[in-house]
Amino acid sequence: MTLSPQENETQPLVSVVMPCLNEEKALGICIEKIRKTLTENNIDGEIVVSDNGSTDRSVEIATSMGTRVCHQPLRGYGNAYLKGFEHARGKYLIMADADDTYDLTMIPQFLSELQSGNYDFVTGSRYLGKGEKHITWLHRYVGNPILTMLLNIFFGTRYSDVYCGYRAFTREAFDKIRPVSPGMEFNLELAINASLSGLRIKEIPIILGPRLGESKLNTFSDGWRSLRMMLIYAPNKVFLIPGLFLFISGMLLHLVVMLRLIQSDGRALGVVSAMMALTMSVTGFQVLSLWLHAKTYSWSRRFDRNNTFVLGFYKLFKLETGLMAGFLLTLIGTVIMGVLVLKWFHLGLMPLPRPEFAAFASTLIIIGLSCIFSSLFISAMSMSKGEP
Repeated sequence: MTLSPQENETQPLVSVVMPCLNEEKALGICIEKIRKTLTENNIDGEIVVSDNGSTDRSVEIATSMGTRVCHQPLRGYGNAYLKGFEHARGKYLIMADADDTYDLTMIPQFLSELQSGNYDFVTGSRYLGKGEKHITWLHRYVGNPILTMLLNIFFGTRYSDVYCGYRAFTREAFDKIRPVSPGMEFNLELAINASLSGLRIKEIPIILGPRLGESKLNTFSDGWRSLRMMLIYAPNKVFLIPGLFLFISGMLLHLVVMLRLIQSDGRALGVVSAMMALTMSVTGFQVLSLWLHAKTYSWSRRFDRNNTFVLGFYKLFKLETGLMAGFLLTLIGTVIMGVLVLKWFHLGLMPLPRPEFAAFASTLIIIGLSCIFSSLFISAMSMSKGEP
């Protein structure tokens, strides 16, 4: 989704966007603080309240105080922000919660970092200046630190507080990030995509205040969704390494079994080892396919547009190449299996002397067919590659 100011309206310098779901206790306070801060610092700005289905007086309060109110019928923290940013007109975008936990007088500081031209994405950190006092114990010492640590490991970032919801970025930066998450993992996606898209990032210390109203955070479900997102967005560590290990190990085990390279008391490895090789090879190939799908997805969203491997792969890859490779593997496996079946009938349906070859043939057939369908899928994804 590309943001653009609405036609025939003057573009303000900054838009402060707040999601809202039954925040009548704090919303008016937040609006007043933002308006006062903008006025005192002579900042041309607007306040956008994205209502997410409030049943209290939140909408009435926001409307009566002259803010821009938009309505998002789809529930979810991320959905509310996406709708709010869609209606925002400012050159710079600032996101903040409507529960009075963030120091909204810091808006000029966030804005100053962006206007300096040195940064595209400025995020608050409750851990840099010991401002985490009012984070609940479980989130303060377990959830947030673990998720932040994992994200830094997976993506090579240096965040100290990846879940802070007080952030600012340029309109161009948001267009590069292009978040889609509907729930609380929206914050995590912003941090990940900001890094993947090469934005210049800065953290500034903030102090979290006590919350007014009821929290909408679900510790375990939101935590799992965040972890799931990181696993999807880190294909090298999640898919490539285990996929290569399983595939190579499985194919080597096939070779060892068929050539009888390992024997004990005159007996070579047999059917059980061959089935293990089949399982490892096929699983490894499927994991590698998922890795390539994830890389293609990343490329289609422009995060990997300069990735040497991806660019090289798509210079060589054509749909016909993948289909031909899959067809040949399937054909070879089918021929081997056909010979074994004929031999089995010739023996009067007695057990085959070398059944491990059947496992190898099955491996080739499964991988071949998977290659055909993966090629079709990858080709469809690569039809929309983002920037050339």
